[in-house]
Amino acid sequence: MNHNTVRARLSLSFKGETRELDSVIDLDRYLGESGEAPDFHRLLAQAAGIDPYSYLYESLESHEIEFSDATGVAARSCRDGGFDWAQFAQDGRADRDWQAVRAVAEPLLAAHDLDAEPQLKAALLAVYRAGKALGPGE
Repeated sequence: MNHNTVRARLSLSFKGETRELDSVIDLDRYLGESGEAPDFHRLLAQAAGIDPYSYLYESLESHEIEFSDATGVAARSCRDGGFDWAQFAQDGRADRDWQAVRAVAEPLLAAHDLDAEPQLKAALLAVYRAGKALGPGE
C-alpha cells in the first residue's frame, strides 16, 4: 500500500512574533470510513506544541494552510497549495480496494500484469466491491 503524506505549512504573526509551522502529516492515520478531513490546523498546532485553548491557536485558525510535497495517492489531491480531501479519500479507498484485490489475484493470475490490463482490473474490482457490499454471511 502506498504511504500517503502531505506537508502542511502556515506562517503567522502573533504578539509581534512570527511563527512558522511546518509538519509532514501521515494521512493514512486519518483515512477512515467517515470521509471527514482531519482538522489540519489542530494537527499543525499539536506538532508545534500550541495549546488549542489559547489565543495563539485562535489566531492560527484564521490563517490558510499551504500544502505541498504529497506522497502516494495523495499527490493527485495536492495542487496549487491546496489539498482536496474528498478526492484523496476517494482515491485512498480505491487504492485500498485495489491492494486487497491484488493480494488475492496475483498468486492466481501470475502470468498477468494486472495494472496493464484495465478491463481485467475493472472486473476484479467490481467483483470485490460487490462482495464487500453484500457483507459477511450473504
